[in-house]
Amino acid sequence: MRATQTFFIDLQRLSECKEDAVLIIQLMRAADDISIANWGLAQFKSEKPNIQKHVQLGACRYFVRLQCGHLVEGLKLIEKFNQRSDLLKILSKCEDHVQNAYNRLIEVLPGGSNRKKYKEWILPVRNRLAFHYDPSLVARALKQRSSNQVGRRSTITRGSEMSLWRFNIADEIEDTIVCRELWKIPLDEDLHAEVNKRVDFGSKLCIDFLNFVGVVAFRYTKKYAAY
Repeated sequence: MRATQTFFIDLQRLSECKEDAVLIIQLMRAADDISIANWGLAQFKSEKPNIQKHVQLGACRYFVRLQCGHLVEGLKLIEKFNQRSDLLKILSKCEDHVQNAYNRLIEVLPGGSNRKKYKEWILPVRNRLAFHYDPSLVARALKQRSSNQVGRRSTITRGSEMSLWRFNIADEIEDTIVCRELWKIPLDEDLHAEVNKRVDFGSKLCIDFLNFVGVVAFRYTKKYAAY
Protein backbone atom coordinates (compact mmCIF):
# COMPACT_ATOMS: atom_id res chain seq x y z
CA MET A 1 0.00 0.00 0.00
CA ARG A 2 1.30 3.46 -0.89
CA ALA A 3 1.81 5.77 2.09
CA THR A 4 3.64 8.94 3.12
CA GLN A 5 5.19 10.41 6.26
CA THR A 6 5.69 14.14 6.80
CA PHE A 7 8.44 15.50 9.05
CA PHE A 8 8.64 19.11 10.25
CA ILE A 9 11.89 21.02 9.80
CA ASP A 10 13.09 24.11 11.69
CA LEU A 11 14.59 26.34 9.02
CA GLN A 12 16.27 28.58 11.58
CA ARG A 13 18.25 25.67 12.97
CA LEU A 14 18.99 24.48 9.43
CA SER A 15 20.30 27.90 8.42
CA GLU A 16 22.88 27.69 11.20
CA CYS A 17 24.53 24.85 9.28
CA LYS A 18 25.39 27.37 6.55
CA GLU A 19 27.13 25.97 3.44
CA ASP A 20 26.30 22.32 4.11
CA ALA A 21 22.61 23.13 4.54
CA VAL A 22 22.57 25.13 1.31
CA LEU A 23 24.11 22.20 -0.58
CA ILE A 24 21.62 19.75 0.93
CA ILE A 25 18.73 21.97 -0.18
CA GLN A 26 20.24 22.22 -3.67
CA LEU A 27 20.39 18.43 -3.79
CA MET A 28 16.76 18.26 -2.66
CA ARG A 29 15.71 20.61 -5.46
CA ALA A 30 17.54 18.54 -8.05
CA ALA A 31 16.03 15.34 -6.65
CA ASP A 32 12.50 16.77 -6.85
CA ASP A 33 13.05 17.79 -10.48
CA ILE A 34 14.58 14.45 -11.48
CA SER A 35 11.77 12.60 -9.73
CA ILE A 36 9.10 14.50 -11.69
CA ALA A 37 10.97 13.92 -14.96
CA ASN A 38 11.19 10.18 -14.20
CA TRP A 39 7.50 10.08 -13.33
CA GLY A 40 6.55 11.85 -16.55
CA LEU A 41 8.66 9.47 -18.63
CA ALA A 42 7.04 6.45 -16.97
CA GLN A 43 3.57 7.90 -17.58
CA PHE A 44 4.13 8.33 -21.30
CA LYS A 45 5.88 4.99 -21.70
CA SER A 46 2.72 3.24 -20.51
CA GLU A 47 -0.05 2.27 -22.91
CA LYS A 48 -2.12 5.23 -24.09
CA PRO A 49 -5.55 5.48 -25.74
CA ASN A 50 -5.42 5.69 -29.54
CA ILE A 51 -6.30 9.38 -29.43
CA GLN A 52 -3.07 10.10 -27.49
CA LYS A 53 -0.64 7.75 -29.23
CA HIS A 54 0.61 10.44 -31.62
CA VAL A 55 1.85 12.43 -28.59
CA GLN A 56 3.60 9.53 -26.86
CA LEU A 57 7.01 9.44 -28.56
CA GLY A 58 7.54 13.18 -28.41
CA ALA A 59 6.48 13.33 -24.76
CA CYS A 60 8.93 10.55 -23.86
CA ARG A 61 11.72 12.40 -25.64
CA TYR A 62 10.80 15.57 -23.73
CA PHE A 63 11.15 13.90 -20.34
CA VAL A 64 14.45 12.30 -21.39
CA ARG A 65 15.72 15.80 -22.22
CA LEU A 66 14.57 16.99 -18.81
CA GLN A 67 16.32 14.06 -17.13
CA CYS A 68 19.58 14.92 -18.87
CA GLY A 69 19.29 18.60 -18.00
CA HIS A 70 18.55 18.11 -14.33
CA LEU A 71 21.07 15.27 -14.02
CA VAL A 72 23.94 17.38 -15.34
CA GLU A 73 23.16 20.12 -12.82
CA GLY A 74 22.68 17.57 -10.05
CA LEU A 75 26.05 15.94 -10.70
CA LYS A 76 27.77 19.30 -10.22
CA LEU A 77 26.39 19.14 -6.70
CA ILE A 78 27.77 15.62 -6.25
CA GLU A 79 31.24 17.02 -6.94
CA LYS A 80 30.74 19.56 -4.15
CA PHE A 81 29.31 16.94 -1.80
CA ASN A 82 32.41 14.82 -2.35
CA GLN A 83 34.51 17.63 -0.86
CA ARG A 84 32.48 18.07 2.36
CA SER A 85 33.88 15.89 5.13
CA ASP A 86 30.90 16.32 7.50
CA LEU A 87 28.46 15.27 4.77
CA LEU A 88 30.62 12.31 3.80
CA LYS A 89 30.46 11.15 7.44
CA ILE A 90 26.68 11.03 7.21
CA LEU A 91 26.92 9.07 3.96
CA SER A 92 29.33 6.59 5.58
CA LYS A 93 26.60 5.62 8.08
CA CYS A 94 23.98 4.98 5.37
CA GLU A 95 22.92 1.60 4.06
CA ASP A 96 25.06 -0.17 1.46
CA HIS A 97 22.64 0.49 -1.39
CA VAL A 98 22.85 4.25 -0.73
CA GLN A 99 26.64 4.22 -0.70
CA ASN A 100 26.69 2.07 -3.84
CA ALA A 101 24.38 4.53 -5.60
CA TYR A 102 26.69 7.40 -4.64
CA ASN A 103 29.75 5.50 -5.86
CA ARG A 104 28.10 4.94 -9.25
CA LEU A 105 27.45 8.67 -9.50
CA ILE A 106 31.09 9.34 -8.71
CA GLU A 107 32.07 7.15 -11.65
CA VAL A 108 30.69 9.69 -14.15
CA LEU A 109 32.66 12.58 -12.65
CA PRO A 110 36.09 13.52 -14.09
CA GLY A 111 38.39 10.50 -13.84
CA GLY A 112 35.54 8.03 -13.33
CA SER A 113 35.11 4.81 -15.30
CA ASN A 114 31.82 5.97 -16.88
CA ARG A 115 32.91 9.53 -17.63
CA LYS A 116 33.25 8.86 -21.37
CA LYS A 117 29.67 7.55 -21.70
CA TYR A 118 28.40 10.49 -19.68
CA LYS A 119 30.19 13.01 -21.90
CA GLU A 120 28.95 11.33 -25.09
CA TRP A 121 25.38 10.42 -24.08
CA ILE A 122 24.20 12.90 -21.42
CA LEU A 123 26.14 16.16 -21.72
CA PRO A 124 25.40 16.80 -25.43
CA VAL A 125 21.64 16.46 -24.87
CA ARG A 126 21.74 18.91 -21.98
CA ASN A 127 24.14 21.39 -23.61
CA ARG A 128 22.71 21.47 -27.13
CA LEU A 129 19.10 20.28 -27.01
CA ALA A 130 17.43 20.10 -23.60
CA PHE A 131 16.43 23.77 -23.49
CA HIS A 132 17.64 24.93 -26.90
CA TYR A 133 16.33 25.11 -30.48
CA ASP A 134 19.63 25.38 -32.36
CA PRO A 135 18.89 26.29 -36.01
CA SER A 136 22.02 24.57 -37.32
CA LEU A 137 21.02 21.25 -35.74
CA VAL A 138 17.51 21.57 -37.17
CA ALA A 139 18.83 22.43 -40.63
CA ARG A 140 21.13 19.41 -40.78
CA ALA A 141 18.46 17.01 -39.50
CA LEU A 142 15.93 18.42 -41.97
CA LYS A 143 18.36 17.96 -44.84
CA GLN A 144 19.10 14.37 -43.80
CA ARG A 145 15.46 13.35 -43.41
CA SER A 146 14.24 15.13 -46.54
CA SER A 147 16.80 13.32 -48.69
CA ASN A 148 15.48 9.92 -47.54
CA GLN A 149 12.41 8.50 -49.27
CA VAL A 150 11.19 6.95 -46.02
CA GLY A 151 11.92 9.93 -43.77
CA ARG A 152 10.71 12.74 -46.01
CA ARG A 153 7.01 12.34 -45.11
CA SER A 154 5.75 13.56 -41.74
CA THR A 155 2.60 14.78 -40.00
CA ILE A 156 1.02 17.53 -37.92
CA THR A 157 -1.90 16.59 -35.67
CA ARG A 158 -4.58 18.96 -34.40
CA GLY A 159 -7.15 18.16 -31.74
CA SER A 160 -10.17 19.41 -29.85
CA GLU A 161 -7.87 20.47 -26.99
CA MET A 162 -4.27 21.67 -26.98
CA SER A 163 -2.97 18.56 -25.19
CA LEU A 164 -3.90 16.59 -28.33
CA TRP A 165 -2.07 18.92 -30.72
CA ARG A 166 1.31 17.64 -31.83
CA PHE A 167 3.83 18.81 -34.39
CA ASN A 168 5.05 15.29 -35.13
CA ILE A 169 7.42 16.70 -37.71
CA ALA A 170 9.29 18.43 -34.88
CA ASP A 171 9.49 15.15 -32.93
CA GLU A 172 11.00 13.40 -35.94
CA ILE A 173 13.52 16.17 -36.55
CA GLU A 174 14.51 16.06 -32.87
CA ASP A 175 14.84 12.28 -33.05
CA THR A 176 17.30 12.66 -35.93
CA ILE A 177 19.23 15.35 -34.05
CA VAL A 178 19.59 13.16 -30.96
CA CYS A 179 20.28 9.82 -32.67
CA ARG A 180 22.46 10.90 -35.58
CA GLU A 181 24.00 14.23 -34.58
CA LEU A 182 24.47 14.05 -30.81
CA TRP A 183 24.67 10.31 -30.16
CA LYS A 184 26.25 9.56 -33.55
CA ILE A 185 24.48 6.23 -33.99
CA PRO A 186 25.54 4.79 -37.39
CA LEU A 187 22.83 4.08 -39.95
CA ASP A 188 23.71 0.36 -39.99
CA GLU A 189 23.26 -0.07 -36.21
CA ASP A 190 20.08 -1.29 -34.49
CA LEU A 191 18.62 2.14 -33.72
CA HIS A 192 16.13 0.93 -31.11
CA ALA A 193 18.78 -1.00 -29.17
CA GLU A 194 21.30 1.84 -29.28
CA VAL A 195 18.75 4.43 -28.13
CA ASN A 196 17.63 2.20 -25.24
CA LYS A 197 21.24 1.71 -24.18
CA ARG A 198 21.73 5.45 -23.81
CA VAL A 199 18.35 6.18 -22.24
CA ASP A 200 18.80 3.35 -19.72
CA PHE A 201 22.24 4.70 -18.79
CA GLY A 202 20.75 8.10 -17.95
CA SER A 203 17.70 6.65 -16.19
CA LYS A 204 19.85 4.50 -13.91
CA LEU A 205 21.94 7.53 -12.95
CA CYS A 206 18.73 9.39 -12.12
CA ILE A 207 17.57 6.53 -9.89
CA ASP A 208 20.97 6.43 -8.15
CA PHE A 209 20.73 10.19 -7.57
CA LEU A 210 17.28 9.84 -6.01
CA ASN A 211 18.28 6.90 -3.82
CA PHE A 212 21.34 8.78 -2.58
CA VAL A 213 19.69 12.15 -1.95
CA GLY A 214 16.52 10.62 -0.53
CA VAL A 215 18.38 9.04 2.37
CA VAL A 216 21.27 11.47 2.94
CA ALA A 217 19.13 14.62 2.87
CA PHE A 218 16.62 13.04 5.24
CA ARG A 219 19.31 11.96 7.68
CA TYR A 220 20.96 15.37 7.55
CA THR A 221 17.79 17.36 8.21
CA LYS A 222 16.63 14.93 10.88
CA LYS A 223 19.96 15.29 12.67
CA TYR A 224 20.23 19.07 12.52
CA ALA A 225 16.79 20.57 12.11
CA ALA A 226 13.87 18.19 12.72
CA TYR A 227 11.29 19.07 15.36
